[in-house]
Amino acid sequence: MRILLVQAFTALDLELVYPIGLSYLAAHLPERHHVEIFDVNLHREAADPYAVLAQKVREFRPDVVGISLRNIKVATPGVHSDDFEPQQRTVRIIRQEAPKAKIVAGGTAFSLYSELFMQKLPELDFGLWGEGEERFPLLIDNLDAPRKVPGLWFRHDGAPTYTGQPGKLDFAALKPYRKDLLPFAPYAESSFVSIGLQSKRGCALHCVHCSDTYLLGNAVRRRTPQAVVDEMQELREQWGVKQMFFCDQIFNIPVEHSIAICKEIVDRKLDIRWSAWFNEKAVTLPDELLRWLKAAGCGLLSFSPDHVDDRMLKNLDKNFRYKDLVYTYQAAKKYDMDVEYSFFLNAPGEDWRSLFSILKFVADAKMHCGPNFRLFTLLMMQPIRIYPHSRLHELAVETGLIDHDADLIEGKFWNPGGLQYAVAGIQATAQTLYKARQRYKTFTNAGAATL
Repeated sequence: MRILLVQAFTALDLELVYPIGLSYLAAHLPERHHVEIFDVNLHREAADPYAVLAQKVREFRPDVVGISLRNIKVATPGVHSDDFEPQQRTVRIIRQEAPKAKIVAGGTAFSLYSELFMQKLPELDFGLWGEGEERFPLLIDNLDAPRKVPGLWFRHDGAPTYTGQPGKLDFAALKPYRKDLLPFAPYAESSFVSIGLQSKRGCALHCVHCSDTYLLGNAVRRRTPQAVVDEMQELREQWGVKQMFFCDQIFNIPVEHSIAICKEIVDRKLDIRWSAWFNEKAVTLPDELLRWLKAAGCGLLSFSPDHVDDRMLKNLDKNFRYKDLVYTYQAAKKYDMDVEYSFFLNAPGEDWRSLFSILKFVADAKMHCGPNFRLFTLLMMQPIRIYPHSRLHELAVETGLIDHDADLIEGKFWNPGGLQYAVAGIQATAQTLYKARQRYKTFTNAGAATL
């Protein structure tokens, strides 16, 4: 069977992201199938990227097309365009060029809005909710008997029908993702964080706005440190990947697992640079872990604290407080590591004082860390997008901020009251400062090249 796996367009101003999810699916399909991956985002510079997609579908002549719908909208009101339309267009082009092929949707965006996607995109034959490494091959073998596949949306008499929630798969038992179906170079050139790997799935935290636990659960399912570093070594030595990013929800929980991975990297003397998302609580980022992170090649501490004020952190159900955040930038300075943060503006309970505390924290962290403080932080300040299947969604309905039946595909944000005007001003200023900094870097780099 000929199977084409497609990564749909994401927002056009985002960096390229290697399609690790599709590569995992490809690794679990039997060898008797002919499998290829096509990432529409690799063709953003083409005169018409959709025409390139159409040509690929015509030439490949797929029996099945699996399409990854990763994002639906990825940032702030008025800044980024909606991602639904380009994904809808991608699906329709595939149907037009391969009218007899079975089209299967998956990915984070599909799983969050699965029933709505099935309603709004009649071109879809199937949709897989959640992790698909085991169930996608099962579907390929049962295209005429979809009820055998748990966690599957299909059409019965034209109506979207769901087979019921699947169990969580054994993440540690999965095969490494395939690395031979797309070149790594374009992704590596796009961003430090473009090429990912995973050491675990699931998150033990309970942030009110997050939908990850709906998709992956609170149980943290881990691969062995040896298996993780085997894959890192393969990426470095066989594929020339020098920089990578852990896609884990949180890398440093549990701490001992993180330390074991770092020790394994050091023991093998791997020459790599990498980063991850870290939890801010001081006990999850002890000196022992920081020393091993530095020794193992971690060059960037990425944090998503969402706020700095203790009252607001409690409202967001965070497991840390302001003193822990101060510790994070002190640790970055101590170990000479880059650090970046993302924050929400006008979160539940926000007032002028708490809003100002974010700006003060950014200034303090920049003053303390100097060039190690990444100014991308300025762009990572935004209102909270309200996702379905989150406690924030429930709160937004309870307070009348959104209707109970709002489909949320067109983004809704928690941004009420007069503070929304302050938020707009902060965002505009932050974007101006960031762009000015980027222009300065471009100018100085160009000047240096002429010397």
